[in-house]
Amino acid sequence: MEVIEFISAERLRTYQAHTDLQKRAVALHNHTLQLGTSLMAMIALLELSLRNITNQRLVADFGDPDWLLPGHATLPLKPFERNAISKAYSQAQKGAYSKLSYKDKAALDDQAYPNGIPPRTPHKTIAKKRQSLFQPSHGQVISQTTLSLWKRLYAAEYENTLWRPSLRKIFPNKSLKRGDVSTALETIYSVRNRVAHHEPVYGQRLDETIAAIQFIRSNIGARKGEEDTIFKRFSNVHYLRLQMDYESFLEAWNTLTETE
Repeated sequence: MEVIEFISAERLRTYQAHTDLQKRAVALHNHTLQLGTSLMAMIALLELSLRNITNQRLVADFGDPDWLLPGHATLPLKPFERNAISKAYSQAQKGAYSKLSYKDKAALDDQAYPNGIPPRTPHKTIAKKRQSLFQPSHGQVISQTTLSLWKRLYAAEYENTLWRPSLRKIFPNKSLKRGDVSTALETIYSVRNRVAHHEPVYGQRLDETIAAIQFIRSNIGARKGEEDTIFKRFSNVHYLRLQMDYESFLEAWNTLTETE
């Protein structure tokens, strides 16, 4: 076997465009994957933190601790976000159902089909009907939401309805603009999806990503001029590892892309 078989010729071409030897292209590929690991860990921590602190802020300001559950329309959300929440609720139902044994799943049929299961009903339909019996908690729904939902709450559509009355308190520096927060989150979201699919992140995109991560990390819970924040301390281990891998990657990239 050849190394290229593990990577694929198509994937390796991305790196061969930057260097003159296949072994250097392979090394670039592996350095990029290592950096992606640190990026994903830091972004995961940002995502987890953002969704929790955003949820807590919205609960405090709108007075509805179950705003993600069906029948709650306290927050002025757009159809896109409503649909994303509905999908998260369904995923929470599916997750609860998946933890049951086969016997326990079948035992739900008396509730799902009190008059008996109609003949020739597909198993997929039966499973979905069983899942609909579950009523996930607000926290269980949160765990099924994605960064796509939470970064959307900082978009221009919510400037007057969510940002000004509520979410700006998460970024208390009054000189900070919602648009700057939104742009940084969009950059992080885009790169998260690339890294999740093992796509390379380098050059200008990488520099913009590091800057976006630094921006969000430095401004969550920070008043103007405040340097030492709770979130900075909380995220320090992941951030230092990312910085180390980022600098190591840049050194490797510069060395491996040199041509004689």
